[in-house]
Amino acid sequence: MAKPKQILLLVDTSRVFGRGVIQGISRYGKEHANWHFHYQDRGIREGLSPWLKDWQGDGVITRSSTPALAEVFDQFHCPVVELLGDGNLLSPEVHTDETMTAELAVEHLLKQGFAHLGFYSFANSWWSDARRDSFDQIIRSRELSGHILPGAYKGDSQPYPTWKAGFEAPLVRWLDRLPKPCGIWTVADSQAIRLLEVCRKLNLRVPAEVGILGTTNDELVCGLLTPPLSSIDLNPQEIGYKAAALLDSKMNSTDSRGSARKEPRTPILVPPSGVVARESSNLVAVTDPVLDQAIKIIEQNALYGLTVEELAEEMLISRSTLERRFREYFKCSPAQEINHVRIERAKAFLRETAWPISAVGQKTGFASPENFVRFFRRLVGETPRQYRTRLYGEDPSA
Repeated sequence: MAKPKQILLLVDTSRVFGRGVIQGISRYGKEHANWHFHYQDRGIREGLSPWLKDWQGDGVITRSSTPALAEVFDQFHCPVVELLGDGNLLSPEVHTDETMTAELAVEHLLKQGFAHLGFYSFANSWWSDARRDSFDQIIRSRELSGHILPGAYKGDSQPYPTWKAGFEAPLVRWLDRLPKPCGIWTVADSQAIRLLEVCRKLNLRVPAEVGILGTTNDELVCGLLTPPLSSIDLNPQEIGYKAAALLDSKMNSTDSRGSARKEPRTPILVPPSGVVARESSNLVAVTDPVLDQAIKIIEQNALYGLTVEELAEEMLISRSTLERRFREYFKCSPAQEINHVRIERAKAFLRETAWPISAVGQKTGFASPENFVRFFRRLVGETPRQYRTRLYGEDPSA
């Protein structure tokens, strides 16, 4: 049996994102590799422990918050996969697709009925700037009413900036002047806390006047807040899994015949899993409780063949009334919303599992693989296999 490879993990465990990354790395190791992990609890800004300075092994996966930490890896003389970096001298090789994250945020807030959208971050870092710029591009291209907190506190380039008392006054002025109701996307769940505090100070009702959407989906934070925080799940497990696959490729850079193997092109972008909707952004529940109930029924039953007739019967209203209220609020029909839920769930299965296309179709309520492929191509513009290959360069079910 081949000797296990020694893998060093320098990934922060103080945040839910880092713990998710480690879960993904572990899954890859169990499924595809014979690895022994070297690992310890660590914070995001923590340097290299003394006992690791003489470490010798086969590969490293790290989220380096400073170039100084990254420089230490040169002494290890082994492949390294970087997941954070400073966005300048040191770039991440696997990270969240920030454009898709911004698109999810905008679509969620628009669907909830917010005519005005905002973006909030209290300090700049490369990933925060990437989300802000993606949000701005979407707002401009679609000619929406968008508002970005000005300033971004240039000069504070920490990967994870900490809150300062001086950050509150600009936020108060900005939030007070925003047109209402406004749905605001915050760059992280931790920053949504500050936004919610200022809403209380200004006596602004959440979500009736200000809807709040976080990023990272830290369930501890989201459940602690009042109201509970809606948030985007960034899919850190898949980031960890892809990082481990990239490291495996780097360590096995030659094939059995001694020829150089082509490594995946970086950066590898991982789509977020989706929005986990909670009360902080649920304007529908405030303005039309009947539609809110209809959306919940669709989310629970769309994959099981739910029809518009069955939905209207469950709601105890006529189909024509249901159709009219959907089109007035969501600008779509109930059937389109049912189809949207089915397709989004199918996309998630294609991204996050290696199930065959036929199994994904079955899981999303299609009678045959052919019907699923035709339906998916009509709504998405490409086949399920093309969608999966575009994201990952290959179909893992093949």
